[in-house]
Amino acid sequence: HAEWYSSMLPGMIPIALLGSAVYMGLHLAQCTLAHEKFLDQADARIRNLEEDVGRLQRERSVSSQPSPSKSQGSWW
Repeated sequence: HAEWYSSMLPGMIPIALLGSAVYMGLHLAQCTLAHEKFLDQADARIRNLEEDVGRLQRERSVSSQPSPSKSQGSWW
């Protein structure tokens, strides 16, 4: 068995290194894509919240405008 291992092991090292490099590269790509997806979702959520804030501020400014008083012509 020792002869078999001594002949096979040197040939397996580059394959193991190549496999590890491919795995790490794919893992890095997956992490990068997941992070970009998270950022896109966060940006979309922020845009929605900013639109909600703008709409609520417009509604508040419209409702806080003074309405014409009905008692202008009467003293009671």
